[in-house]
Amino acid sequence: MNKLFIHHPLFRIISPLCSGVLIYLLILLINNNVSQLKETFFGQELYVCIGLAYLIQEYSRLSLFFFKRINNSIPFWVKIMLQVIFSAIVCIVIVTTVMYTYYELALGFTPNFSDLTVFNSIFSVFTLIYLILYLSHHFLHKINTEKIEQELIAKEAIEQDFFQFKKGINPELLFESLESLLVLMKKDVEKAEALIDHFSSVYRYILSKKTRELVIFNEEIKILHEFLLLFEKLPYRTIQLTGNTAINTLVVPGSIIAIIEEIIRSTIASSEVTLTIMIEEEEDFFLIKYQPEEKLINTLDVLKINDIKKAYSIYTIQDVLVIQDTNYKTIKIPKLSLNESSHH
Repeated sequence: MNKLFIHHPLFRIISPLCSGVLIYLLILLINNNVSQLKETFFGQELYVCIGLAYLIQEYSRLSLFFFKRINNSIPFWVKIMLQVIFSAIVCIVIVTTVMYTYYELALGFTPNFSDLTVFNSIFSVFTLIYLILYLSHHFLHKINTEKIEQELIAKEAIEQDFFQFKKGINPELLFESLESLLVLMKKDVEKAEALIDHFSSVYRYILSKKTRELVIFNEEIKILHEFLLLFEKLPYRTIQLTGNTAINTLVVPGSIIAIIEEIIRSTIASSEVTLTIMIEEEEDFFLIKYQPEEKLINTLDVLKINDIKKAYSIYTIQDVLVIQDTNYKTIKIPKLSLNESSHH
């Protein structure tokens, strides 16, 4: 609210000065003819009108803060009507009090009903114009804010789609597979064909996951086995998957595969040592555990799986965690159900 221009000091100084002069001109035109305007322009009445304009505008500005604090359970238009009525009543009280004081102290008599009616009518109209100015700026600011938020959401969606597209293609795995295929084709055609089968199964699943929000855990594990067979043809460690591979939960498509790939790529490559990855189950999580022997410049941490954390945050309040203890590094992934996914 403080960002609105009506709260700017320069506007608060210049606006009442202009409106006070304009009100004084209107009163002169109502009470006199145009030929008398030049003779009676400068006088005490001008300063009274400017002072009243300052007083009423500052009151109107402060009333905005008051009505902003009113309980939001009241409908917006009811709140606006109350603000208009209340502002008009207070404006009439202020104008009447000031005019009685000015007439009695400066002129020596009380104002008549006609003078009070003119002053109160004009200042009430200007109070209403001030409120309309505030409301128009308020709605304009609200509309612009909503448009900016929509643009930011659209931008994030485009960036997420591009990231998922890039993640789905997985250029590093693609080129590694093609390079291994070129080598195998010269040595063993049957192994090359097997690599192609594993490669096609994995990529068919990765590229088709965009049309599905969640998949059954067993379906992801089935493709994971194909993925591990594919990695056996690449210059990494032999991977052994142990533990519970029949957990009753749903998962974000490709999330387990992506985590296993990060584990493999962060582990020091060796043809003599097997990388054992264990899958275990807790009440609300399933765990992916392994003994880390990580590369010096490529360790697995939460930042490496940040996109997976974002994906799971859509379906559950539970967070994806990476825990390091003395012997094992554990990735805790929350279990999902149809009720959770439909709720979110």
